[in-house]
Amino acid sequence: MPSLSIRARLIFLSVLLLAILAVSSLLLIRELARVSHSLAEEATLVSVVKNANSASKHFGDLKYWVIDAAVTQLARSQQAADTAKAALDSDLTAISTIDPALVAAIGREVGAMTDLARQAGVAYSSDDSAAGNALLEQAKSHVLTIDGEIDRVVDRVEQRAVARRDASTRGAELAVKLAIVGGVGALLLALGFTALTVRSITVPLKQLERSMASITQGDLDPAMPRTGAHEIGAMITTLGILRDSLIERERLERERERAQAEIRAARDAAEAALHELKAAQANLIQAEKMASLGQLTAGIAHEIKNPLNFVNNFASLSIGLLDELKAVAAPALASLDQHQRGQLDEVIELLTGNLERIGEHGKRADNIVKSMLAHSRASGGDRQNTDLNALVEESLNLAYHGARAQDQNFNITLDRQYAPDIPPVELVPQDVTRVFLNLFGNGFYAASERQRSVNDGTFRPALTVTTRDLGKAVEVRVRDNGVGIPHDIKDKLFQPFFTTKPTGVGTGLGLSISYDIVTKQHGGTIKVDSDVGRFTEFIVTLPHRFSAGGAAETSTAGRQS
Repeated sequence: MPSLSIRARLIFLSVLLLAILAVSSLLLIRELARVSHSLAEEATLVSVVKNANSASKHFGDLKYWVIDAAVTQLARSQQAADTAKAALDSDLTAISTIDPALVAAIGREVGAMTDLARQAGVAYSSDDSAAGNALLEQAKSHVLTIDGEIDRVVDRVEQRAVARRDASTRGAELAVKLAIVGGVGALLLALGFTALTVRSITVPLKQLERSMASITQGDLDPAMPRTGAHEIGAMITTLGILRDSLIERERLERERERAQAEIRAARDAAEAALHELKAAQANLIQAEKMASLGQLTAGIAHEIKNPLNFVNNFASLSIGLLDELKAVAAPALASLDQHQRGQLDEVIELLTGNLERIGEHGKRADNIVKSMLAHSRASGGDRQNTDLNALVEESLNLAYHGARAQDQNFNITLDRQYAPDIPPVELVPQDVTRVFLNLFGNGFYAASERQRSVNDGTFRPALTVTTRDLGKAVEVRVRDNGVGIPHDIKDKLFQPFFTTKPTGVGTGLGLSISYDIVTKQHGGTIKVDSDVGRFTEFIVTLPHRFSAGGAAETSTAGRQS
């Protein structure tokens, strides 16, 4: 069926339905013909029953008129007897088809009876009553025989008529049942073949519809019905060609997009390489400048160091000499009047104040020179496996007590959040301590500045120090709740001589030195996060084991950030 075309399926279905209708009609016609024949036989038997009953009636008339004619010798009685005899013969002829032998025997008995009655009439006409009576008695004996035979014929005919009626009834009921069963069977068979034919058409159409819906929704690999040499097969083949064309189109589109993506990636890679090259060139230039600046700074610092020492030493010596001069010249000064002594004391105090300011600024200049020398020379310490939490704690205590020594009113809340069980870290303890001292000192300063700016008694300076093990590295976070750092100067924090503090307070070398210690000497990173007016947080990451290659890469990346 699936291999046939739709037209052939419909023709086959029509022919099959007509055949089913013809067969069912022929069966019904045959049954109806059988029933009709049975009904005809039943009608014949009914007619025979009537004839038998009529024969019984006519025989009654015949025996009456025959005996009456024999006794009375009337011509009218003889005519009536002849008429009854003719009617009886006609009835016997009609029922002879039922039992010819019995009917013939009845005819012979009737003939014998009529002959005896006629002989009795002749005897009575001859006044021979005894002979006539004897003959009539013989005739009556035949009458009894004939009545019994006729009754037997009537009973037999009635029984056959009843049997035929019952058979006709059963045949009619069977015909009706066969007609119903045959009609229902033919209908079911027709419906079954119709359903199979319709299903053989609609199922592939439904599958084809689902496949078309899937393709229109973007699914190019739907379940396709089987093709065949029919109209639906041609539609499926066409849909398959459309699907293959869409798949090929999608493949070409993907290849085009992939090619465009590769072109974009290549362009981005080229742009990134160019950017990295420019950044590397800028870093090299900056490194050369910084190296030259470091050498120049070291040279200048060394050259300034000796005269600066003379300035500081002679300023301190001159203050002492002024004190000695005042003591030696005291008797002479006492001889002067009050105005002259006041002028001389004012000059001495002015010279003393000038020398103290010279010594103060000389010491500040000496600190700057020492920082410049420290920034320009490499560390000379040895790397050691160090307990990071202990090192941080020691640095925090040193910074706190140093701040308290400078300002007795200084106070800050310290929050220590040290991760337990951090493995020892390979580092230079004195250099890393210097880094943490710088970070802690900057945090103390920022929190104190915010407290002074708020000045309402509600702000509480706080510094949080957090350590964490990252697996291959350790992390130290230093967070203060100070004034914060503006976003536009974050990139400048680690540049030498850049500071956010007022002139005379900071040298601008602390974070720069800290950056070099963390990145160059230890291969780590140092980052800053800040929100103005809320907090500043420095994040220091140090590897457990130092790697020179990693240190160089980290240094370059850190300067760019």
